[in-house]
Amino acid sequence: MRDYAFVEMWKMQHRRISMILGLALLCSPIPYSVQAENGSSNTMVQITAQTKTVKGTVLDENGEPLIGVSIVVKGTGTGTITDFDGKFSIDLPGGSKELLVSYIGYKDQTITVTGSSPLSVKMIPDTQALDEVVVIGYGTVKKRDLTGAVTSVKSGDITVSPVNNPMEALQGKVAGLDIMKSSGKAGSDVDIQLRGTRSIYGSNSPLFIIDGIQGSYNQVNPADIESIEVLKDASSTAIYGSAGANGVVIITTKQGKTGKATVNFDAYVGVSGFAKFPHGMIGDEYVNLKREAWRTKNNEEYPEFMSTIFDKQGVLDAYGAGKWIDWVDEVMGKNGVQQNYNLSITGGTEKTKIFASLNYNNEEGLIKNDNRKRYSMRLNLDQSIFSWAKVGFNTNLTYTDGNTRNQSVFVNALTFLPLGDVYDAGGNINYEYCKDGGKVNPMADEAKDQYVNNTRSTYFTGNAYLELTPLKGLTFKSVLGTTLSNSRNGVFFGKKSIANITSGYQAPLAEIYNSASYAYRWENVLTYNFTLAKDHSFGVTGITSYSKNQDEANESHAQGQELAAQSFHNLSAGTEKVQVASSFSQTQSMSYAFRLNYSYKGKYLFTFSNRWDGVSHLAAGHKWDAFPAAAIGWRISDETFMEKTQNWLSNLKLRAGYGVTGNSGRKDAAYSSTTGSYTYPSGVGFGNSAAGHIQYGGTYGNPDVGWEKSYNTNIGIDLGLFNGRINLAADWYNTDTKDLLYSRTMPITSGIAAWGSPMKAWQNLGETNNKGIELSLNTQNIVKKNFTWSSNITFTANKEKIVSLPDGDVKAEKLFEGEAISVFYDFKYLGIWSTAEAEEAAKYGSKPGDIKVATDGSFNDKGIHSYSSNTDYFILGKKTPDWILGFQNNFTYRDFDLSFFVMARWGYMVNNDVITRYNPTTSLDNSPTGSDYWTPENQGAYLPRPGLHDKAADYKGFTSLAYMDGSYIKVKNITLGYSLPKKWLAKIRMEKLRVYATAYDPFIFAKEKLMRDLDPENNGASNFPLTKRFVFGVNVTF
Repeated sequence: MRDYAFVEMWKMQHRRISMILGLALLCSPIPYSVQAENGSSNTMVQITAQTKTVKGTVLDENGEPLIGVSIVVKGTGTGTITDFDGKFSIDLPGGSKELLVSYIGYKDQTITVTGSSPLSVKMIPDTQALDEVVVIGYGTVKKRDLTGAVTSVKSGDITVSPVNNPMEALQGKVAGLDIMKSSGKAGSDVDIQLRGTRSIYGSNSPLFIIDGIQGSYNQVNPADIESIEVLKDASSTAIYGSAGANGVVIITTKQGKTGKATVNFDAYVGVSGFAKFPHGMIGDEYVNLKREAWRTKNNEEYPEFMSTIFDKQGVLDAYGAGKWIDWVDEVMGKNGVQQNYNLSITGGTEKTKIFASLNYNNEEGLIKNDNRKRYSMRLNLDQSIFSWAKVGFNTNLTYTDGNTRNQSVFVNALTFLPLGDVYDAGGNINYEYCKDGGKVNPMADEAKDQYVNNTRSTYFTGNAYLELTPLKGLTFKSVLGTTLSNSRNGVFFGKKSIANITSGYQAPLAEIYNSASYAYRWENVLTYNFTLAKDHSFGVTGITSYSKNQDEANESHAQGQELAAQSFHNLSAGTEKVQVASSFSQTQSMSYAFRLNYSYKGKYLFTFSNRWDGVSHLAAGHKWDAFPAAAIGWRISDETFMEKTQNWLSNLKLRAGYGVTGNSGRKDAAYSSTTGSYTYPSGVGFGNSAAGHIQYGGTYGNPDVGWEKSYNTNIGIDLGLFNGRINLAADWYNTDTKDLLYSRTMPITSGIAAWGSPMKAWQNLGETNNKGIELSLNTQNIVKKNFTWSSNITFTANKEKIVSLPDGDVKAEKLFEGEAISVFYDFKYLGIWSTAEAEEAAKYGSKPGDIKVATDGSFNDKGIHSYSSNTDYFILGKKTPDWILGFQNNFTYRDFDLSFFVMARWGYMVNNDVITRYNPTTSLDNSPTGSDYWTPENQGAYLPRPGLHDKAADYKGFTSLAYMDGSYIKVKNITLGYSLPKKWLAKIRMEKLRVYATAYDPFIFAKEKLMRDLDPENNGASNFPLTKRFVFGVNVTF
């Protein structure tokens, strides 16, 4: 490449060529040649700039050559990469003298070429935690300058083990963040809470920001994510005002980078199965339970003939033929399969940078008709227009197509009669699988045209920005974003569908539910960073934000459609109960915010922010409120009196902050009364002729309802030892949430009622409290040339309680002052009455083998206790854990990598729904295998004696059997990978080829032995058990 510098000579006709040459060199100080050209009127000298070949070697921190390092001539698109010996050769154009050297995992370096000798570049690992840039609300900051409680998770930690949902990657890895996956259904979501539960009736979910705009995290491809920042304390989240009351999760997707284009292809295939779920009884175990039930009912005499137990001829015949059915095996007759394919490209010049990706994800569940396919594409572009102006956009389009099976399929498999023929002689599902059995085949919904529950959705999110930097340190950024989503859910129950029959329908039923959401947001951010007198650094940010949200839905319903093949696509064919409904809601908000960051000598830090929020769904006079926050930081390690510790103490910082966040609650205008249309013949009208009318619904509007506010205090310490080999972050927090948005039942005497029934009204009443500690420890245990070992430990302990309620304890809603917000309130299980306790049991209306529960100890005048939920229910335990622990270990040995992650969730209670599937009656319904029930010979059993009562509900305290300790420890995942040597890959122009295998949930340890047939993470639910997964994948980079 040649550059030309022209020097006009009409003003210099008598100057010597050497002087002209000197002036040219001022413009282009490079090797040159001179040629004289004479024109008719002017004389010119053309100085021809020449290219220069630069050679060199790039080494890692251990002096080993690095392959595939990007070498770019700064300011141009000219570039190359190092070979398998770490060597490179590049032509340096005239006028250029700087090379930009970059490589994943290392800091970018700018090298100035001053001579002709070969260069030797030693890369510096990008492990300097204090210089790490962290994304915060409406900006970025170096980690060393943080004053709030913020945790950052980078791309490598998100994709170290493949996940379908980005939040699964954060489970146990962020102190204070509680993530649970409670269902094994294909495409199922996770439950998320940050620093406990604050609101009783309002939302407790964190705010999710995707590339600066509020969005849905489960629509983001995990492979597209560059980093996830979790903002936990009010000094960090108050800048988001009312939306940030429950914490903020900021997801930043990948952007284009300067240099040659890089193509990544990632794929994995996995198998799920081996679910921890009990089976139903079959054979002798089933018969023995029924014999015991009949023995109890017949004065300790076992039935002489099996026809006593199986009193229907069809059932007796099936028993005689030995036609036992393990329904759980039949329902889960296959392993689920997951597939994921991701292709992305990133690259660009200094002016134009692009990142694009395509993703296909297919998840087949454990059972038929449980699946989900997701297609997504992303395009992110950044374009510099001038040195002081750039524009760009981020877009994501996702299409999902999924089918869901009836939620009760596993309960039916566990409890239905286990005798008969699953299939008929033709191999078709046998609907009446056991003649006279009275049950429908649990697999009936798998038959053709009998059951459909299909959902298709399209989700688009995009934002475009303009960024101006007219002055040094001054930046203005305007972002316009939108989120559009459409969903269609179609349901069809055929005549022989188990869902149809158990629901009591007499004809096929079809439904269609359509919904659409539109969200628009326009935000403007003005930032000015400047320094005064060298030591005083300021950052001032001003923000305006406007948003508008619309949600609309319509539903159609019909019965009697005879042509099953039409499914839900022809509701007009329905002959009865044709119904339609629709809804619409709209909200708007406007916000203004201000933030000041101040630093003195980089060691005394101060942050102040305030946000003014206005929302449309609160009444006049309460729409607007302010949410201030402040924080301070002191970098003690930078003090002169700490100089002698610098060889082992790399960081010591104290942090403290206080702030207020808000929750505006429900979006359906709590200040307005709800109404509905009704037509009652005996209501409004003339005689028996009804008249349509409008009346109040169940909620009365309160024009004085306002904001729910949380007042948060956070004190933290950051500690770094041995040049970042050990890093500790510890936080203590206390959050008081006041003026709770509380749905209060109004007394009849208030005159606020609908048709004689009390109405509810939203009020700001009550208070809750959350306090806890968080610890995060990162260590580089071993760092050798061929072997490394690093660890990450997180610990969270949170205690929540209701401080006050307007009317004291509300037993009907299980709300109690001084207790956690979510508790179990029921009979308290004490055991089973023994034979020796017969006399005492009689005082409680019980017999040996009955359930013994705690009572208030009261007796009537006959000396018998009368049970009452008002006096005999007790607070049994809370649904939130005392503490959560995460332990991640990463190893590398030469080209091998190994990681495993262990987490524990301890000190909370679950409702083990499977336990209460035990059937203690003489009916033919089944029970879970291994059920330990009381008999005169087995009086230490957990479950009551079969046959004492005609129905399970007649056993006093039967529901108390299910409440137990849910504490567990799980090995969440183990990943083993191998990367092909770079010397091999360089020959085929490939940067990376890694193959790996991952096992999910391979080992589970439950504290309570009665939970060991279940995965305790699903909280004891009997719907869609969690499964173990085994995944095999490949990562390729070109």
